[in-house]
Amino acid sequence: MVSICTSVKIAAVSMILLVLAALPPYALALDREGAIDAAKRQTKARCGSGTSCTFTTKMENNKWFVRVDFPTQKSAQQKTAPSLSRHAIFVFDQTGKLVGRMEGE
Repeated sequence: MVSICTSVKIAAVSMILLVLAALPPYALALDREGAIDAAKRQTKARCGSGTSCTFTTKMENNKWFVRVDFPTQKSAQQKTAPSLSRHAIFVFDQTGKLVGRMEGE
């Protein structure tokens, strides 16, 4: 015979599992800000506190494509401005895992 306490514990665990299973998949998926944060972690050496990189995101086929434009300095007197020729594109899946990377010149 199963005690009442054990039955309550089993019911509580079952309810928690049911609620977690009912969550929509997008609730656990990567969003735009998360994709940018993941790209910032990948580029922290090149996009530090002294430089300002530009991050542009696009979602396609359940993957986030994050384009990072790296700044260039033409001379010591000019301000840093993003260059369209120096960039990288990072591809992240819905869990935030890096699944692709392309460098531009």
